[in-house]
Amino acid sequence: MKRNEWHDRAALLFELRRPAEAGKLALQRLVQEPRDLQAHLTLTEALLRQKRLPEALETGQSTIALEPEEPNGFFLMAQIQFQRGRYPEADEMIGHALRLRPGHTHFHAMRSRILWFADQYTAAAEVARTGLAHNPRHADSLMWLGLALHKLRRYDESDVVFRQLLQVAPNSAVARANIGSALHERHHPAAGLHLREALRLDPTLTTAQNLLEKATLQAQWWNRPLLRAYQWRDTIRHHAQGPTLALRLGAVARVLLVLPLLLPLGVLYVLGKVLDWRYLFRGNFSSLSNRWVMAGIAWSLLVLLSVWLLPLPPPLVWLLVAVGLGFPLRNAWVRYQQGQKRFPLGFGMLLSPGGSALLHAYGQLGTTDPGLECRRFLATFGVFLLLYQLLRPNQRP
Repeated sequence: MKRNEWHDRAALLFELRRPAEAGKLALQRLVQEPRDLQAHLTLTEALLRQKRLPEALETGQSTIALEPEEPNGFFLMAQIQFQRGRYPEADEMIGHALRLRPGHTHFHAMRSRILWFADQYTAAAEVARTGLAHNPRHADSLMWLGLALHKLRRYDESDVVFRQLLQVAPNSAVARANIGSALHERHHPAAGLHLREALRLDPTLTTAQNLLEKATLQAQWWNRPLLRAYQWRDTIRHHAQGPTLALRLGAVARVLLVLPLLLPLGVLYVLGKVLDWRYLFRGNFSSLSNRWVMAGIAWSLLVLLSVWLLPLPPPLVWLLVAVGLGFPLRNAWVRYQQGQKRFPLGFGMLLSPGGSALLHAYGQLGTTDPGLECRRFLATFGVFLLLYQLLRPNQRP
């Protein structure tokens, strides 16, 4: 094999994500030329890509000992220490690489990445800017600059950098995934768009898949009020750390405006968690697009609202209950027609809206205030009807 032919083949194998075969080529070259620096670098990179970190660390150290003035040896060692979670040691190694080659933008991007994972976001942004001074269109430097600014809550600046990144690398799955992750962190509705594009470009990105499921869940209609509340909270935090007194006083005023909404938001949060759980197991429940399901939910909310409008005449109270019972009875009749011939006993009957009457049978004997008992009865009935409609089993088509 010619002197450079093996290296070209190894580079192609790396592109094809076959590092083990690239490592074998490097070992074959080392048998012929034990002091071949490029073979040592290729073997170290192959071990790193296979996550064989102890062997990669040993090979990387021998590579540096072989040629202490080779910056790529220190660059690989920085990646190895980074993968091991040793961020100070990784920063020291990339520092040596930059000392040997100060204008290498890729090295600056790697150092920015290390500092970002070490929670040193200000330093990460400064290092990324230094690298961009040498190459303003370097994708990795733009990405880590945008992510660092995002962590510093400088959202306007990070959005500008993200737009530049998409212009430079529109087909980068990693860039799309990181932008989607950042936007998802601040509950931005565009997060799902970037995550879907990342998965289209690279379906193997499991992290993007998990984030997309969460972003899709957040985008459901019942979570939209909470998303706006989260965005409002982030705005308050941003203004509270503002440089001027006016911004900080504005943050205090916003907090005072939000205080009366805490109870309704708490109710929405609990309801949202129930609907989130229902959405995750949506195959087991009736679709919320079913008009009978939505009608039952609307009627249960009307029953709960009527509790605050009492006293109501008895005929109206029993009308609310009779219509409410019509929803589970209709559902039972449909399931009977579909072949479920058994009558729902046990917990199924206890959790039905009609079961709420049994809970208050004893209370009616001991309560002298019929208005109070009627209010309790309607409130319990409305809650049971709401739970039934939300958690009713799916019907066969």
